[in-house]
Amino acid sequence: MTNGTTKPLRGAEHEILRALRLQGPSTRAELVRRTGLSRATVSAAATRLMGEGRVEGAGAVPVRRGVGRTPERLALSVTGAVILGVEFGHRRVTITAKNEAHGIEGTASASYEHDTPWPRRVRSALALIGRLEALRDRTVIAVGLGVPGRIPGRDEIAASLTDTFSTHIAREVRADNNARLAGLAESVWGAGRDLESFAYLRLMDGVGGALIARGAIFDGAHGTAGEFGHMTLDPAGPACRCGKRGCLEAYVSRERILAATAHHDLADLREALDAGDARRRDVVAAAGQRIGAVLANVCTALDVEGVVLGGDLTDLGPHLMGPLETTFARNLMPARAHRITLRTGRIRQVDGALGAIALILRDPGISLGIPAARTTRDLTGRISS
Repeated sequence: MTNGTTKPLRGAEHEILRALRLQGPSTRAELVRRTGLSRATVSAAATRLMGEGRVEGAGAVPVRRGVGRTPERLALSVTGAVILGVEFGHRRVTITAKNEAHGIEGTASASYEHDTPWPRRVRSALALIGRLEALRDRTVIAVGLGVPGRIPGRDEIAASLTDTFSTHIAREVRADNNARLAGLAESVWGAGRDLESFAYLRLMDGVGGALIARGAIFDGAHGTAGEFGHMTLDPAGPACRCGKRGCLEAYVSRERILAATAHHDLADLREALDAGDARRRDVVAAAGQRIGAVLANVCTALDVEGVVLGGDLTDLGPHLMGPLETTFARNLMPARAHRITLRTGRIRQVDGALGAIALILRDPGISLGIPAARTTRDLTGRISS
């Protein structure tokens, strides 16, 4: 008896191409599991796709000696084109390029001050792209953009960025909240890859988040689901940049914690914490407790499988994570606590940019074939004005 469904070969090919596009290199067994097709159908369709040059071998999966035949991974054929992910953070821009088979071709970043005007940030990003040797003369299929969620004039800024990148880099451009995109990256390549659903919280200059379900961002009715950083802890608490008072972000953003501990960067603060500075430990522990309580409430309300934490504040290690984990466990419903996992993200620095690439991969309206797109030749010269 054959497991899985059988489909006309062209339909099966479409399912396999979609799975490879979304998940990257996969064995035939993984394709059977992800597509629901029978082994025979996957084998026949994969063989034809390889014969047509649309799919190619991507190396063997390492296995223990003596286990059996080493399974081969398949991937979309690499054509020389790339997908570009660009994250505009509060203090830096990060550029990452991947090919169709999910291989990273190059990455770069540049820092700027928190109050740097947007035109200067854009020029910095375009100059980075022009200087990135891995992109020289490469065709850019599409660009994904990560933009902070709670900034003045965000809609206008996102629209302007989309127009600029579609003019200079590639016709197809998509944009989303950078914290949501970081969560999507963890779903595809990081700590949430094996989770059907999870809440993601990114602890940085802002406290953003995402609700991820079945490998996709859950948008909500107005495209803002996952704003866990703006859940109210105390209506009479400190003012938050969102316009409310007492939000989680108003207590635990990078800026608030550094101000409360009289430090200018997290590395110095970590040294003080490791040296046993009791006052600073109390400040960081209180932040961890607030985060843990909010995340427990999120899990109670949404019934997700787990939580993934990202962002620079996780560099504070056990000083933050210890109180956070203890408070999180204490505030979960006892009957469900053992079923909910709390993890630290695996992707650092490039998570928002990688999530922007994942946004492109999940858009069926963007073809991964060789498009009529621009190359990056002489980009710096073309944008110097």
